[in-house]
Amino acid sequence: MDKRTILAFILIGLIIILYPHYMEWIMGPAIPIPTPEPVPAESRRTPPPPPPERSVRPPEFVPEAPRAAPTEQAGMQPVPREFTPRDVIVETDLFTATFSTLGGVLSQLVLKAYEHPDGGQLDLIAPGSAALGLSLAGEPLDAYEFSTDTPGLTLAGAEQAELIFRSQAGTRTIEKRIRFQGNRYRAEMAVAVSGLQPQEKLGIGWSGSLADTENNPEENAAYMSVVTRAGGEVETWDVADLEPGGDPPPGGRISWVGIRNKYFLVALIPPEGSYGLNMAGDKPDIAEWYDVEILSKVVDPGQRFGVYFGPISYDRMRQQNQDLSGNYRELEMEEFMEYGFAIFRPIIKPITNLNLRAFLALHPLIPNYGLVIIVFSVLIKIVVFPLTHKALEATAKMQQFQPRIAALREKYPDDQQKVQREMMKLYKEEGVNPLGGCLPMVIQMPILFSLFNVFRGAIELRQSEFVFWITDLSQPDRIYIGGLEIHLLPLLMAVSTFVQSKMTMKDPKQAFMVYIMPVFMIWIMWSLSSGLVLYWTMFNVLTIIQQQVMERVKRVLGTR
Repeated sequence: MDKRTILAFILIGLIIILYPHYMEWIMGPAIPIPTPEPVPAESRRTPPPPPPERSVRPPEFVPEAPRAAPTEQAGMQPVPREFTPRDVIVETDLFTATFSTLGGVLSQLVLKAYEHPDGGQLDLIAPGSAALGLSLAGEPLDAYEFSTDTPGLTLAGAEQAELIFRSQAGTRTIEKRIRFQGNRYRAEMAVAVSGLQPQEKLGIGWSGSLADTENNPEENAAYMSVVTRAGGEVETWDVADLEPGGDPPPGGRISWVGIRNKYFLVALIPPEGSYGLNMAGDKPDIAEWYDVEILSKVVDPGQRFGVYFGPISYDRMRQQNQDLSGNYRELEMEEFMEYGFAIFRPIIKPITNLNLRAFLALHPLIPNYGLVIIVFSVLIKIVVFPLTHKALEATAKMQQFQPRIAALREKYPDDQQKVQREMMKLYKEEGVNPLGGCLPMVIQMPILFSLFNVFRGAIELRQSEFVFWITDLSQPDRIYIGGLEIHLLPLLMAVSTFVQSKMTMKDPKQAFMVYIMPVFMIWIMWSLSSGLVLYWTMFNVLTIIQQQVMERVKRVLGTR
């Protein structure tokens, strides 16, 4: 998360923590509330395997063993003859992948469902990167010629096919086979080398970084990170932390390792076993990635590595538990998604996933995601209505007691214990809980934080238009007045915050909060996504309507 987002979480948390003390300063010491008995937490459930993405099971993918070669150490120099590299293109329903016969590397990966902000194709690979390259005995093979008899592949639906590259390193034959499926952001790769010596290691790597897919270098740098699942734990690594002399990279039983930007991920998924992870390069600002070294002396020709390259979405991450042969293996790739701070993740994660599923379920019915956000905010308001109703009711009651509390303080100015006893008596007689306005707010915070994650990182909102000037719900809304960039939604949200505060805060001591809170919220929301700010603004508007309805109902009942 970027610094502004982290600070926003901290400040919102501080407001929640300090709010009871602020109310105590305004209204006096609160009546002690008995501590309830602890309730055992529900055991965490493992989600069931996702349904298969296709209905047919392909034949087993076992590459042919390369030709036998002498076992003595062979030269590691490129083939001396000159050759002209050519491109080999793989076309599927979801992407266009371009491989070069120079090194057999992936040089371009265009995702068809997404566009670059400048209107062109979205290429996931940064210029100069060597994706899915090989190294042998620590020597990169990027300068070797990798020949193939396949001019290219075109796949649709559940169709599968292989792209086969072969090269000679001295007297050794190297073979790389990559299998694709027409409707998945996934490939499977197998590598075999003849005459591999016990002291030699075969490396598979992705040297370089992901492209800046949002035309925002600062944001891209904030999100660019290495993600791993090693030793059963999912971790996100700041690229700078993996510099020489920094934190040691993960090792041992690596389930997968990848690199991400804000909305996209590429990841290598080794088969079961122990692997080493080497961070290569001395330019952490462009996120030099990794080499996963196979530590076995002989590479099994049937050993397959999964490769994921696509959007960061919960459903896509869960689908990677099933390989192209239909075999299931729990990878927990969704665990690195934005669920807030680790301490709150067990609570916020299930709420976030539930909110995201509900949010996405509305889109087939309402094609405009801006309208989906408005409808979704109404539904969330209905769900939390009992909590907000109690909070508003409790606040209103406490406002009514202000004159009587002020009278008690004037009556016993030098005896605070007497004031507290009289206040406790007053609360008990009137059946008022002084924390009644605060506790519902605290209960709502996991929902608020989960929605923050949903609207901040949902790739579905990327480049989704709403109305007029709001052309991308994943970015701040922008209008230009006299060359000055204005974000209108945060200003509208601040107005709604001001109106709401004005309606609830009647005590003169609280007047400064009416004016400070809108400014504070503008500062937090100014650079956040317009989808998130739109939701927050709608929630404020609905709360204002709720307050007005409550006031009218009270007036009607009061006249009877």
